[in-house]
Amino acid sequence: MKNRLYGVLLAVVLVLSFAVSGWTADPPKPKGYPERPIEVVCQYGAGGGSDIFVRSLFNAARKDLGVTVNVTNMTGAAGVKASNYVIAQPADGYTIYNFSPEQLINTVMGREDYKAFAPLCNVQMDESVFYVRAESPFKTIQDVIKYAKENPGKLQFTGTTPQSPDEIIINLFAKSAGIKIKYVPFDKAPESHAAVLGGHLDVLHEEPGVIISLIEAKRLRPLIVFTEKRLPNWPDVPTAKELGYDITMGRWRGLAVKKGTSPEIINWLAAVLQKATSAPSYKEIAHKSLLDLRPGWKGPAEYGKFWDSEFKAYKEILDDLGYTKKK
Repeated sequence: MKNRLYGVLLAVVLVLSFAVSGWTADPPKPKGYPERPIEVVCQYGAGGGSDIFVRSLFNAARKDLGVTVNVTNMTGAAGVKASNYVIAQPADGYTIYNFSPEQLINTVMGREDYKAFAPLCNVQMDESVFYVRAESPFKTIQDVIKYAKENPGKLQFTGTTPQSPDEIIINLFAKSAGIKIKYVPFDKAPESHAAVLGGHLDVLHEEPGVIISLIEAKRLRPLIVFTEKRLPNWPDVPTAKELGYDITMGRWRGLAVKKGTSPEIINWLAAVLQKATSAPSYKEIAHKSLLDLRPGWKGPAEYGKFWDSEFKAYKEILDDLGYTKKK
C-alpha cells in the first residue's frame, strides 16, 4: 500500500514539475503543425558561426520536422532588423529566430526588447579566441599588450557588429590589461577575417570553428583563449585566466520564437532539436568546430532563466564600459 501511495505521489510530483517548467521529455506532436515550410532567420551573414550552427542543426532536424526549412540571412543594425522581422510575423511557430547575446545587448542599449520573444532552446556554448595573421610581428599576447601600451589607441581589433559580445570581450580584456585599443566592427564575419588576413587590422576576435581551416593552414595564429582550460587543439596557447585576466565569456547560440507561440509547439520543437544534436551529421560538425567542449543544451524554461541572468551580466559590463548610464 505504501509503495502504491509513493508511486502515485511521485507521478503527481512529476506531472506538476513538467507543468511548471512547460517541458516534457517526449511531448506530443501538435495537431496540424507543421504543415508548410518553416523559416529560420539568422541575423548574421553566410559563412559565420551562427549561420553554420543554424544550417547544420536544421539539416539534422529536417526529417523529424517533416517540412522544408528555409534559412534567411538578414544582416544589419546589430540584429535589430532581423528581430523586427521576426516580431512582425505571426506567433505560429513557422518563423524561428537564431537567438544570440546581441538581442540582450540590444535590450540594454534600448534598441529592442528580448522579452518580445519566447525561449525555445540553447544549443551551443562557443569559445572566444584572439588571432593575428601569420606574418604579424605579434608572436604572443604579451607582444600585443606591450605595443598597445607604447602606442595608445593605435592597435586595431575587429569582430562582428558594434556592442557585440566580440566588442565586450575585447574591451574587457583591454581594461584588464590596462591598454587602449580601437574596435573596428563588420556586419559579416568573413569581412573581419579578410581585414586581418590582409594586414589592414591587427587582431581578430572569433570562435575557432568559423576559421578552423585558416588556423590549420597557418594563415591565422591564436594568441589567447578565453576558456577555463587550454584548448586541446592548441595546448601551447595560454588562457586569459592563467595570465591573470578572469575572462571566460563565450558566445552562446540558441533559438527563439515570437512570444505568444503555443507551449505545445515550443515544447515539440525543442524536443526535435534536442534529438537533432545527437545526429551524426551535426555531431561531426560540432566536433570539428570545437563546439563539444562546453555543455550548451538548455530547454525552454532553463533557457528563459539564462536570458535573464545574462541580461543582468551584460548590463553591468556595458555600464562599466561606459556605454550606458547607470541607474
